[in-house]
Amino acid sequence: MDSQNYSSMHFDDFLKKACPPLNLEWRKYRRRAARHRVNDRIKELGLEGYASYLKRLRTDPAEAEMLPDVMLVTVSRFFRENDRWEKLREEVLPQLVKNCHDNRSMRAWSIGCCGGEEPYTLALLWIHYLKSRYPGRILGILGTDLDTPSLKRASRGIYMKSSLREVPEEILHRWFLQEKGIWKLDTRVQQMVRFRHHHFMNDPLPGEMDLVFARYLPFTYYKGTRRHAAARRLWLALRPGGALMIGCKEDLGLPERELLEPWPDAKGIFRRKSRTLSLKF
Repeated sequence: MDSQNYSSMHFDDFLKKACPPLNLEWRKYRRRAARHRVNDRIKELGLEGYASYLKRLRTDPAEAEMLPDVMLVTVSRFFRENDRWEKLREEVLPQLVKNCHDNRSMRAWSIGCCGGEEPYTLALLWIHYLKSRYPGRILGILGTDLDTPSLKRASRGIYMKSSLREVPEEILHRWFLQEKGIWKLDTRVQQMVRFRHHHFMNDPLPGEMDLVFARYLPFTYYKGTRRHAAARRLWLALRPGGALMIGCKEDLGLPERELLEPWPDAKGIFRRKSRTLSLKF
């Protein structure tokens, strides 16, 4: 669609009007990728521009509910915010293993896994540093996303160097094979992770998890009742005492902390409370 068709309303103006009624943080969607996805959706619907699409959102509840998915942002890299992964390796994962008294397998879930960088980072952390400490213990990892191309890229396990800039050198040279400017992840690491197309807010939860990653998704883009509903789903997805990891620029408010309490001395990591005062959001 010709960009001139959007001249009557700027993308920021569209976001300011469209996002607040849907409990979305409009500033967080000020990205080129989000704008392009909205433009593609407008073209798909045969509309004339942002003003026409805004009118559609106000009269079509199904289209409005789909807007966060339309503006989906797919950005990630290995070992993003490395200090969080160190805390996970040194304190959180060993405690989670200790709490598994029945010797069952550990289960982890990466929500919005993009191209697999985050769940594969957990797999690398486990196989390189922790597996030998816990013989017989199995860590199963699930990565989910709405974006089918991202999931296909994840299943290939092939990356550019820009995605690996925070990977520790000993891991990079042990578990990646460089060839013709690309880096291929070791098959043994890939086999630890399975990927699935999944809508975090709408689809059935995949079962009780020991560890869940929800970084830069609900607690960046959601607010109000939508944010509270996301926190409740995370609470339900975790076993009692299970851990939630969010991004370093995120935090949980008082309503979310009725469900999830800070992990001691581990900023950005929370623990599921066994009991809560209220689950009604």
